[in-house]
Amino acid sequence: MTMHPMRHGEVVQTEGSQGWTIYEPSTDSLHVLNASAKAIWELCDGSTSPSEIALAISELTGVSVAEAKKDVAATLESLRRISLVSPDQTVQ
Repeated sequence: MTMHPMRHGEVVQTEGSQGWTIYEPSTDSLHVLNASAKAIWELCDGSTSPSEIALAISELTGVSVAEAKKDVAATLESLRRISLVSPDQTVQ
């Protein structure tokens, strides 16, 4: 079994002076994400595992996979707390 996070919300503004603004309709909330958090959020498509997200982030940024895994785990937890990522979807 592999867990696959799923994003919620929609981009209502592209990059601005503060970052990217994401709107979550279920909570009627706006959230500003930096470039790294937005990249991770976009990869939460329900079919990409956290390990695959970390590998993509590592390739994109040049950081080690181990460091990317830590960053992805922390970012996913933050995104879950603000309702931009659902609890992991289980895929068998």
